[in-house]
Amino acid sequence: MTSPALAVHALSKTFGPKLAVEDATFAVARGDITGFLGPNGAGKTTVMNMIVGLTDPDAGEIELLGVRQGSRRRDLRMLIGYLQEKPRIYPEMTARGYLRFFADLYGIPDAGARVREVIERVGLTSAVDRRLGNFSRGMQQRTCLARVMLHRPELLILDEPTLGLDPNGVADMRAIFREMKAEGVTLLFSSHQLAEMERVCDSVVFMRQGRVLATGRPAELLPSGVSAGSLRLELYEPAAQCLERIAGLPEVERVRQTGLHRVELLLHRPGADSRDARAQATRLFSQAGYTVLSIDAAAPSLEDVFISLTRPENPDRQEPAGLVH
Repeated sequence: MTSPALAVHALSKTFGPKLAVEDATFAVARGDITGFLGPNGAGKTTVMNMIVGLTDPDAGEIELLGVRQGSRRRDLRMLIGYLQEKPRIYPEMTARGYLRFFADLYGIPDAGARVREVIERVGLTSAVDRRLGNFSRGMQQRTCLARVMLHRPELLILDEPTLGLDPNGVADMRAIFREMKAEGVTLLFSSHQLAEMERVCDSVVFMRQGRVLATGRPAELLPSGVSAGSLRLELYEPAAQCLERIAGLPEVERVRQTGLHRVELLLHRPGADSRDARAQATRLFSQAGYTVLSIDAAAPSLEDVFISLTRPENPDRQEPAGLVH
């Protein structure tokens, strides 16, 4: 059986009296794209820093590319790329000069050709000779992604890689991830853009308050007793007209617009099966004066899982005291 690209066992870390990560355990399969999810302050960045050797854990073990305590080995660290949430740039440098500096630092053969290759891949060819200080936040993010790709890492760890990108930039990033996966690269990345993660991730890891709550695919992660998904409705009326009124109904847990005439609805207490839930939703909209043209059950989304795992009233979650928020 092939060992995972990354395995974290019982990882813990404190900063003074504050417990940042407690007993975190998860694995990332080789060649997979894994999303790392959790609210701000969940401990994701601390875990990533421990994986790449920037922070020493107080307890636990990290296995990198099949090697125990691999983060302590320089040869293995050279097989990893790490993009921090707020990567540093040298504003006086051009994008070409910045990347050539790191290519030489890595000892990359034919550095000029490799720099041109990654610049083209992240979509900055036309700006390659502009100074980084004049780049937008999204362009700086693209440049830093190109930097961590220079040495062709086998495992790429990205902390909020789509931060500052416009929708086109996010779509470009998604395409890059898929290309890298096709080349056999393993990716672990955090993001708050759940819809984007859902499009590219093979699996996800959920953290909250320093603990790993769940790992796996969205459909496998809903706790027992939680609704298995939302309902998608197409309305005759514009969806924007109904949101406030429907959201105020006591039977409705959440409603959001997904198109000009489309909404997604989650009921507090859906019927015994999908048929009952659809009938209940149809009655609610009809009583509110809206016409439902079609309705169907939606598979659980990352948003459904995120909310079900992190809502305060979740009885299955016991939070330890003294954790970093």
